[in-house]
Amino acid sequence: MIRSLTSIFIIPAVAGALLPFCFAPYDIWPLAFPAIFLLLHFTTYDSLLRSFAQGWSFGLGFFGVGVSWVYVSIHDHGGASMPLALALTSLFVAGIALFPALQFVLTAKLAAAAKKPLNITARTLLFISVWVLFEWVRSWFLTGFPWLYLGNAFIETPLAGWAPITGVYGVSLFILLTTAGGYLYWHYRQKKLLINVLLFIGLLWGSGALLKSVEWTKALDDPFTVSMVQANIPQDGKWEPFNRDWITKDYLDLTSDLWSSDLIIWPETALPYFQHQATKLITKLDQQAKDTNTTLAMGILSAEFDKSGKATVYNSFSVIGNGKGLYNKQKLVPFGEYVPLEDQLRGLIRFFNMPMSDMAKGSSEQSSLRYGKHRLMPLICYEVVYPDFVAEHARQAELLVTVSNDSWFGASIGPHQHLQIAQMRALETRKYMLRSTNNGITAIIDPFGNITNRAPQFERTTLTGQARLRSGETPFVITGSWPILILCALIAMGVLWRGRRAESPQLDREIQPFKG
Repeated sequence: MIRSLTSIFIIPAVAGALLPFCFAPYDIWPLAFPAIFLLLHFTTYDSLLRSFAQGWSFGLGFFGVGVSWVYVSIHDHGGASMPLALALTSLFVAGIALFPALQFVLTAKLAAAAKKPLNITARTLLFISVWVLFEWVRSWFLTGFPWLYLGNAFIETPLAGWAPITGVYGVSLFILLTTAGGYLYWHYRQKKLLINVLLFIGLLWGSGALLKSVEWTKALDDPFTVSMVQANIPQDGKWEPFNRDWITKDYLDLTSDLWSSDLIIWPETALPYFQHQATKLITKLDQQAKDTNTTLAMGILSAEFDKSGKATVYNSFSVIGNGKGLYNKQKLVPFGEYVPLEDQLRGLIRFFNMPMSDMAKGSSEQSSLRYGKHRLMPLICYEVVYPDFVAEHARQAELLVTVSNDSWFGASIGPHQHLQIAQMRALETRKYMLRSTNNGITAIIDPFGNITNRAPQFERTTLTGQARLRSGETPFVITGSWPILILCALIAMGVLWRGRRAESPQLDREIQPFKG
């Protein structure tokens, strides 16, 4: 009984809790292999209920550790008491853990649909393909939560060389295949298999190492100078009218020595009021930028009014001076920028009534913005976590800019994970990613996913460095994630079609599908 409970609940939860340490700020990416190995070894398909329990336990460990920063947002900035914040965080983790629970259930269901009982090899391939497909499902279901993708943790490994071709899902697949190779050798213990596994892993990782040096995109013009303002404005009280003047003055003071830069960037919602309320200031800044041949880009709120005077609020990004354009954010953060089930939840507690939590989604038909004669694509905060969304818009731009206000995460692991995700987007598109934040982590990311300059976190400062415009498209930008998703679907269908190959009893243990 104890052994059964351990394999159902404890081991999957431990495996899940290990995986977040592969990501920033810990970056212990080799932990992915034992964590996945444990899941491959202990996951069984004897009942749907058992599969659900194993998947949910894994999800509780994975997201309970990996997205613990949600507590900071709810407690420190949402005004919830500690018990309530813990309860809401636990509820969120329990809900998001349903994704791996359903992933395990679907794997078991597919295994039962095979014509013959699946052997270890077939079961492993099925597990891997469904894992990657569920990473993709998390990117869109109920607006999506594309966080903690396995491939993000391997940004500094040879496998990252595959990102411009396959995207993050492909890197996740190759990590799983690497682990599967070791697991299958451990199970079969055949020298011939060991040779094949080593050759496969060597080819996979070696090719990735060679691909890292391929540029895919072409540098345009000479490097330009970019400066980013990190004002470190406290989140509490930011939207109070009496704080507007000193916040505005702070940004102007920090920017005063930066007008010799080609591009100046202020972070998400830098100014605590709407664009139409700052007409005089923006006109003055626009003229100063033009006089110095500088482009000023800033995160700011904007509003559209109907005939009755009702406002539609957008989280926007504006470019003035030696550039132009306004972009309205398309991917909104639940509870932070809009409240699901608003009529039922609004007003129950302070967390459901936070400032600026009633924004509208921007149109999907917006054009890229102009930086001089070139195109700039802004990604506001959460938008950078969507691989295919970024790839689609990167086709229209020579430069990527992401602005964020990671004050919501406090001193948690959230900002580090967010930065790592931005690194993956730069690597997938092979274009510079300029990341401007309110309190960190502000950074310049080159087309290879490397951080060339970064500002210290939680400091009032500026960051200046060099970047380059780049033209062209990587294979991933052209095709998106579809080739990898189709490949995983074909693997799953192939496993089901072929069933179990005939093998001698010494080489394998039959895995019986669940009954009923």
